[in-house]
Amino acid sequence: MQSTASFPHRTAFFTDLPAQGVLSQRWAYHSLFWLVLSLYNILYFGFLLNNYTQAIFEYSVKLPFYLILVYGNIYYLIPRFLLTGKYFQYFVFLVLSTLLSVAIIQTLINHLILISYCPVGYHPNVLFDPKPTAKRMFDTFSVLGVTSGLKLTKDWIDNQEKIKELEGQSVKNELEFLKSQIQPHFFFNTLNNLYSLTIKKSDLAPEVVVKLSGLMSYMLYESDSHETTLKKEIEHIQNYLDLESLRFGKRLNLDFEIEGSIEQRKLAPLLLLPFIENAFKHGTSHETGILDLKITLKILKGKLLFVVVNPRFDNSSNRKKHKGLGLKNVQRRLALLYGNNYELNIEPTEKQYVISLFIPLK
Repeated sequence: MQSTASFPHRTAFFTDLPAQGVLSQRWAYHSLFWLVLSLYNILYFGFLLNNYTQAIFEYSVKLPFYLILVYGNIYYLIPRFLLTGKYFQYFVFLVLSTLLSVAIIQTLINHLILISYCPVGYHPNVLFDPKPTAKRMFDTFSVLGVTSGLKLTKDWIDNQEKIKELEGQSVKNELEFLKSQIQPHFFFNTLNNLYSLTIKKSDLAPEVVVKLSGLMSYMLYESDSHETTLKKEIEHIQNYLDLESLRFGKRLNLDFEIEGSIEQRKLAPLLLLPFIENAFKHGTSHETGILDLKITLKILKGKLLFVVVNPRFDNSSNRKKHKGLGLKNVQRRLALLYGNNYELNIEPTEKQYVISLFIPLK
């Protein structure tokens, strides 16, 4: 699943907090950043110059311009030009604004303020002396680079989180849709079975209604959650098998085996039933009406092995017309729920269909 999205135009390059009570906290992060940056510059350049007073003075001149450049960059230049693909315009405006700022800083330090307020013995540089000019250009671009990197990194992380959230919501919606498809598909089949019993005026019809009511309750009310217990799922399967046993009577040869502890195990609801439905739908001979069905459910080291074996007949010319709603549905659900962490094998032999499913359990 692919998603595309532009970086959001956000108001902070360190953190985004909920609207209520945010302003002071956000500015606390900003203030802490500038405080740390200022202390680092003052201590570092004071050590190099062997004059911390001069370092404090020079940085107090630079700081307002750094603030203007940084916030102008992250609030205006990046959203207006960089994130809209206008890279050349962004580069030109950034360089010009940096050059102008450095020129003003040089003027203030060398010709307006230092002459009067710096310690005795300080000699101002020529306005565009290459060495101090290159140094201040480098310092300015370093601050812009760090803050731009923080801004873009934070926006990228936020953007990825939004994409994941949207993808997760999309997957959730698709799973709910697929699960909702199972219910009418199942009820349609079961109501057909009930109809056939009522046509025959079978005494089993009332019992079918009771069983069907229990299944409807499970499907409509108890399977809304993302997962259910394996025990409940097996009870649901057993109810379905009881329904089919009422319909088939002696024509059904059923072998349902459960191995291992099913307590405290969880899986997605309504995940196993479509395979059993498929066996009842396609495993009955038109001539004899007999169904030999074997269902095996094993718990193996935190994983579930589920196997359904039913006969294969050649007299199924109209089955292709109705093939696969349940199986395609469950295959899609398996892919969404487990990704590549499951195995599903459908192996038709000359006389049998063997479906085996291997999934992790919670």
